[in-house]
Amino acid sequence: MPKSGLVALISKGNLMWVLRTIGLLVAQLITAISIAFFIIHSMPGNPFEITLSNLLRSGVPYQQAVYLAEIMTGYNPNVNIVVSYFQYLWNILHGNLGYSMIYKSPSIVLIAAAAPWTILIVVVSLTLAFVFGYLLGLISASKRGKLDVAINVTSVVFNSIPSYMLALILLIVFGVYIRVLPVAGLYDRGLTPGLNLPFILSLLKHLTLPILTYFLILFPGWAFGTRNLALNITKEDYVLTARARGLPERRVLTSYIGKNVLLPQLTALLFSYGLLFGNSIFIESMFAIPGLGYLLYSAAGARDYVLTVSTFLIIIIAVILGNFIADVTYG
Repeated sequence: MPKSGLVALISKGNLMWVLRTIGLLVAQLITAISIAFFIIHSMPGNPFEITLSNLLRSGVPYQQAVYLAEIMTGYNPNVNIVVSYFQYLWNILHGNLGYSMIYKSPSIVLIAAAAPWTILIVVVSLTLAFVFGYLLGLISASKRGKLDVAINVTSVVFNSIPSYMLALILLIVFGVYIRVLPVAGLYDRGLTPGLNLPFILSLLKHLTLPILTYFLILFPGWAFGTRNLALNITKEDYVLTARARGLPERRVLTSYIGKNVLLPQLTALLFSYGLLFGNSIFIESMFAIPGLGYLLYSAAGARDYVLTVSTFLIIIIAVILGNFIADVTYG
């Protein structure tokens, strides 16, 4: 086949792959939005009727109350369900996720304020856990003996402790007994949020425990995964050839084993960024970090159906987008 024809074939194949990937992304997003819509419709107590009753009790005229309740909840159950579904899709596309009754604010505003803290904690803790676990896994695979045993035992211990138990232990030890770290909140009272040193230092102190909790929960998985991949790659012919040539062990470990282990681990890392959003509920609730997990916990506890479903929807979308980025990056 001529070179130009081969390039055209490859380009066409890449284009079809991209189109299939984007089509799958759109299908997943529509499915997530549809699930959120039907959850609202199937909830006991009907959020629309609850909102309407609250407005009527506060003295709002009926027609105005119906109009406001429809805006706040994002749908009207008295309208045909098909029409209501497409209205809900239209509202989502325009950033209308409904209105929170407990916070008296649009859900999208609350979610936009909470998301940065979840993103910060997830990105920092997961990245540190990945780097630390990757290095420990390579060391464990290359240094068989006491060091390998020590790394494996440490990883098994932290991998066996439930997340809520580990968070409680860290909170009691560092926040109650030693008292070197704050146990809740984002920063000390009286500080002005912004790019100033006192606020940044206070923020770092308050985020240390939740980040440390995530880190200790996550690094054993990366260590085990890297170790197993490295041990399998060690048996490959190109590694045996490199050692037979007399190359230094450090170069064999980094250039021949480490690089080949890194690709599947990086792919798993991109998937994990999205998945970790869904695991933020307990940690943020434990340390009172006003992120998406804490917002979801508060909304569900107060039976704020609209905010609960909206926050849950955003977390699902984050997982889907994380998977999409992983697919594209791997390709």
